[in-house]
Amino acid sequence: MTEEIIRRTRSICPECMKTIDAEIYVDPKTNWVMMRKNCEEHGEFKDKLSIDPEEYKWGETFTDDLGSTINNSTKPEFTISGIREITEGCPNDCGLCQNHKSAPNIALIDITNRCNLTCPICFANASAKGYVVEPTFDQLVQIMEHFRSMKPVPPVLLQLSGGEPTVRDDLPDIIRKGVELGFVEVMVTTNGVRFGKSPEFMKKCMDAGMKAVYLQFDATDAPEVWKKIRGVNLWPLKKKVLENARKIGFFGIVLVPTVAKGVNDHQVGPIMDFAKENTDVITGVVFQPVSLCGRISFEELMDLRYTTSDLKVAINKATNNAITRFYPIATTAKMTRLLAWFDDVPEFSMTSHKDCGFATICIVNNKNEWEPLENFFDAEGLVRWSNKVYDMVQNQEIPKPTSFLKGINLEDFGSVPSTIGKFIDDMTNLGYRQMMKAYYLAGAMKYVKDPAKILTSQTFQSFARLVMAPNLASAANFLHTRNLLISAMHFQDAYNFDLQRVCRCLVHYGVIDPNDNTKVLEVPFCAHNTIHRERIELGNAIKGEQAKKAEVIQAEIEDLLKTVKE
Repeated sequence: MTEEIIRRTRSICPECMKTIDAEIYVDPKTNWVMMRKNCEEHGEFKDKLSIDPEEYKWGETFTDDLGSTINNSTKPEFTISGIREITEGCPNDCGLCQNHKSAPNIALIDITNRCNLTCPICFANASAKGYVVEPTFDQLVQIMEHFRSMKPVPPVLLQLSGGEPTVRDDLPDIIRKGVELGFVEVMVTTNGVRFGKSPEFMKKCMDAGMKAVYLQFDATDAPEVWKKIRGVNLWPLKKKVLENARKIGFFGIVLVPTVAKGVNDHQVGPIMDFAKENTDVITGVVFQPVSLCGRISFEELMDLRYTTSDLKVAINKATNNAITRFYPIATTAKMTRLLAWFDDVPEFSMTSHKDCGFATICIVNNKNEWEPLENFFDAEGLVRWSNKVYDMVQNQEIPKPTSFLKGINLEDFGSVPSTIGKFIDDMTNLGYRQMMKAYYLAGAMKYVKDPAKILTSQTFQSFARLVMAPNLASAANFLHTRNLLISAMHFQDAYNFDLQRVCRCLVHYGVIDPNDNTKVLEVPFCAHNTIHRERIELGNAIKGEQAKKAEVIQAEIEDLLKTVKE
């Protein structure tokens, strides 16, 4: 077997952080996809990207082949803080610079670096750093306004993080302001300590407009795993969060496991099963293979590195191979824009690099078993159809059903689409938006694999609602019928840092510029955490304020856990 170069990119030296050339290749000895780079001063570095080269190469071109990422630019052109000129080059001009190719979907704000845990794997909280960073309410509004000013496609999702955002008593006010400024969905990333302790506070956040809770969830009933990763056994508290969600009528918990090889990778299956048993409040699972920091040898790196390809194997082992395709995040990049256009609401498009992660839907059927999405409908065909209709909308084309619906017998799909088909040629009296909705419905029904089941299957019924009333709300409601989003975000570190990924990042931090408080710096997630975070935080640290000592926080959480009843 000979070495195969898949692509070339730019990366950074893990020692000096200088930008250097890198190659992505298939190693002939291991048959792994690897990154290789060489620093003149510090030598060669290698890292593992995938254990499945064929799937990796499939993903490289899949979204282009579908048309999802062809003629679909969201490149930022304006923000009230400006777009920076390229001077030092990526990733050193972040703030946002002209090199960035994709608008963020998620505006991410660390509203504090204070935390009520002292997790051994965390290096970003106040007790670990020794200083406190906490933007004022007015500064948070300034950051939100910066994001909402972006043109042509501003982010519509606001994620409030930390530290631990729930330690701020004004969190409901912050959420409410985000909604007022036009964010369609406000998410809170949390360890669940306060939401588990206080359903009243959780309800205040829900009433203010919180639509999703990204719940840190590294294991199920595995006390030693919890202690190793988070310092204490949080399992009783995690269950309390779900219990409180039921009490207040909240649906929208996303389990977010940080997966560390040899520590909790054996928990992938139990976490999936837990999500399946609690679909009344859980909408999905977003796995995050752990990022690595510090100086480690190549042998240690290979021993610790857990890739999304490893995760896919574990997920399919847990679900009896119920996921036939792990779709790159950008697969639905045009479909989401189309659904938003149908209802004339703010658009977003997930035009990320394919290595950034995957997303798919896994069905929990009426027998409480995992079942492939593709058993119900042709997902790839539906996306292709969505892309075609979106392209027509962009070109303001008027559909001609006789050509576009060739081979479709509308009578096969019941009375509603049949009726639409009979008058679809004579719709000039309707608005263009309504016409294209009807046209989309007529074509989308072709991708249902067993139309007769629409009356008997919850999954088919929810899909039918999506195509008969295509919009983002009906897409979200698809998850209300025991259909779980299964996804992964593989955040980068200095060893696998890829500038082609950075310039298409969809999750951007917003921070006050420490050198000019009238401006906001907007920094891609992995660039912020790998390169810029410490410098920016030191510049924004509150002078004279001391962080709470780790031993004090540890004692407080241990006392709290004693009050939590199983």
